[in-house]
Amino acid sequence: MRIGIIAEFNPLHSGHEFLIDQAKNFLKLNNDPGEIICVMSEFFTQRGEVAIINGYKRARVSVLAACDLVLALPHRASVAYSDDFAKKSIEILVACGISHLIFGSEIDIALFENIYKAEQEESTLKKIKDLTKLGYSYPKIMAQLFNIPKDSPNFILAYSYYKTLQRIAPHIKLIAVKRRGQTLNEEKLVEKEFLSATSIRKNIDNDFINSYLSNYMLEELATSKKLSEKDFYSLIKYEIISLGKEGLKNIYDITEGLENRIYEANLLANNYEELVNLISSKRYSKKRVSRILINILTKSTKKEMLSAIKHVRALAVKKDKTYLIREINNKNEIYIHQKLKKNNAEFFEHDIRVSRIYNLYSKDRDIFKNIVELI
Repeated sequence: MRIGIIAEFNPLHSGHEFLIDQAKNFLKLNNDPGEIICVMSEFFTQRGEVAIINGYKRARVSVLAACDLVLALPHRASVAYSDDFAKKSIEILVACGISHLIFGSEIDIALFENIYKAEQEESTLKKIKDLTKLGYSYPKIMAQLFNIPKDSPNFILAYSYYKTLQRIAPHIKLIAVKRRGQTLNEEKLVEKEFLSATSIRKNIDNDFINSYLSNYMLEELATSKKLSEKDFYSLIKYEIISLGKEGLKNIYDITEGLENRIYEANLLANNYEELVNLISSKRYSKKRVSRILINILTKSTKKEMLSAIKHVRALAVKKDKTYLIREINNKNEIYIHQKLKKNNAEFFEHDIRVSRIYNLYSKDRDIFKNIVELI
């Protein structure tokens, strides 16, 4: 057996460790030594957020928490809308030979099955089309049509995993772990079994969070510059002005004249939060707007973001599991690189640019100086 995890670990906390433990326990219950392979966003995340510390540091802690191999999810998947994020992440894991995909969810798989069947019906498709015309975003449409509880912020992404597997790899089995503790969007510190990554980032300097983070994660945070979207606000503002309305049209996920709304909002906003609020609407969720702003920051074009992924980078691997890289590469479905060099840089031009923008504020060493960490 080989279990796949799609993650951000921003930062890795006790709730993530619980998920990894569930994967380990599943292997033990089946008397299978197996492996756990994680594909992880590196610099920016699917929610349009800045990684608090870089991918190598988070990957190291992930392997110490029992993942066997952590691969960098290329930027063109990391900051994509949910279906594209799920598709590209799962395609990488399928090429790595996973037999199972494990993820956290507030919703049972049975409901995913019912929704997936309903979405094939003409009547449902018409309702979705009609609500879209009225200006509703896809998450709000799904919540309205299928009575999704409000405390299920991970529903859309989890459902994207389910329907992607049904379409491209139905043989892979799903393991849905019931989410416990805070929901994804909660920001306040409260005494619960697990805190959300959001509340941990918002309160990163509060000692209250220490018991929810491993010593390894605390060490990495203590020795790193901790970043947020606010650090990049001036550069985002500059890029919007520099690109202008015509240039904005080429950025991934900017459609329907949204470039005008972004450009005008940028003239009025005084900070990052104001900018997001001014652009977002019933049709454009704050998460989508945040992703678009990251893609403006990195000048990620539609052509770049929609290209296929055939090459990935390893961030960290257990010393006794390095055979995984050789085995996966020998299948010729995807190629894992352990270090960036002149002769493979062409496969990662987009990610190199993104990393150097991130490093303007993180002050980390250049991406070419990094190599997969053996742990």
